[in-house]
Amino acid sequence: MLAWLVPAGVILASCGWLGLIEPTETRYAEIAREMLASGDWLIPHLNGIPHFDKPPLAYWCSAAGMAVLGVNEWGARVLAALAAGFVLWCTARIARHVGSEAPAFTGADAAAVSASADATGRERGILAPVILASTFLFFAISHQLASDIFLTAAVAGFYAAVVNPRARKTVWPFVALGVGFLAKGPVVLITTLLPVLLGAAWARDRALVRWLGNPWGWLVFAVIGLPWYLAVVAARRGLLPYFLHHQLWDRYATTTYRRGGPPYYFLVVVLVGTLPWTWAAFREWTRAAWGGARRAPSDALLTSWILLPLVFFSFSGSKLPAYILPLYPGLAVLASRWPSPARAGRWLRVAGITFAILVAALAAVTPFDARLGSPKDIAQKLEDSRRAGEPVVEYGTFNAGVPFYLRETVPMLEVTRELEFEAPAARAGVILSRDEFRRTVQVRGSGWVVGNQAATEDLAKALGLKVSLVAGSGNQSLLLLQRG
Repeated sequence: MLAWLVPAGVILASCGWLGLIEPTETRYAEIAREMLASGDWLIPHLNGIPHFDKPPLAYWCSAAGMAVLGVNEWGARVLAALAAGFVLWCTARIARHVGSEAPAFTGADAAAVSASADATGRERGILAPVILASTFLFFAISHQLASDIFLTAAVAGFYAAVVNPRARKTVWPFVALGVGFLAKGPVVLITTLLPVLLGAAWARDRALVRWLGNPWGWLVFAVIGLPWYLAVVAARRGLLPYFLHHQLWDRYATTTYRRGGPPYYFLVVVLVGTLPWTWAAFREWTRAAWGGARRAPSDALLTSWILLPLVFFSFSGSKLPAYILPLYPGLAVLASRWPSPARAGRWLRVAGITFAILVAALAAVTPFDARLGSPKDIAQKLEDSRRAGEPVVEYGTFNAGVPFYLRETVPMLEVTRELEFEAPAARAGVILSRDEFRRTVQVRGSGWVVGNQAATEDLAKALGLKVSLVAGSGNQSLLLLQRG
């Protein structure tokens, strides 16, 4: 059962190899850095402006990591890596309990069948987490800072409790729901409660849902999942409609966030992201759906866990591959059910080799993280070249990695940001006009701009300033502007 520990340890040891990748990781890390610097753990701020796109769990975890390991990639990602390790542990537990199910027998046959099922469960509990660690999508996201890995940890913890008849009678499923609600809001219900309800109806097994009547469990959920929402809604007028309309309705029903895709988008993500175990997972899912769902409640539960969220998200107007990461522990459990006991060891070796290849690939691309979108090199060049008192602004687009690596708020020029929850007086030091920036450069003699190279050159011409490219290219460039 400790097979999960090796890949979890490797993920933890390698989580700081790459620079933070723009835009997602840098945004989470900068919000966490500002929380740590300001001591305000209630209202998330991104470059000095309140930011309510996501609940705070990922920010809190990243800030806690940086409090221990410093403001760097290791500190920002360490708890995300630990969450990935927890997912692997839960996957082992789920595979173990699902594998221990057996048909009802009596007498000597019962003991023999029970022993065989228990041995099968142990084998799957060893194989499933290594399969999960070696899937393309989980490996990639396990090395990133975002809310998705924390939501996946909550979902995996939920199913690890639900498949265990003893654990489902405790408050642990509700703890997982509360943590998931604090990680990414109501979407946790789509990947937990709704599949359980569907699975119970499919298998005609009330035991799968009887635990939902635990009032103490729902109290635990409320204590964990709701206080932050209530506090920020009370502190910021208009925030409740913002949550309900912009962050729920618009994300699902519209393409406002420009992350659309065809209905088969997530099917493609599953087919590619589950490699090299796609066929095994699909084959066993088909068996569970059409063969065993009415005989084994766990088959119905696994089938529903994959099917219902996949259908739900396929009709969303906002699509990203990480949205279906919470399905991957279930896919790994399904894939682990294919090999016979005689072949389980061979599959484990293949999974281990695949995982090692992915780790080697990660190490190989580490020197090229700037091409993957990390602003670390640009920020380092700026820090090395910038003289005391020289202003730096972000122009046109906002790159959260710049304030993170500089460890300071960076004024923005003609950058679109949501400002409805920011007091006008507080915007003065964060949002600049062209005239303000030009005066600052005239006084100081020079100033730095991070933004698109061509657009910045046009800006310099309009302001009558000299411009030179210092680092980067295209949309992620560092330029020096000087008095003409």
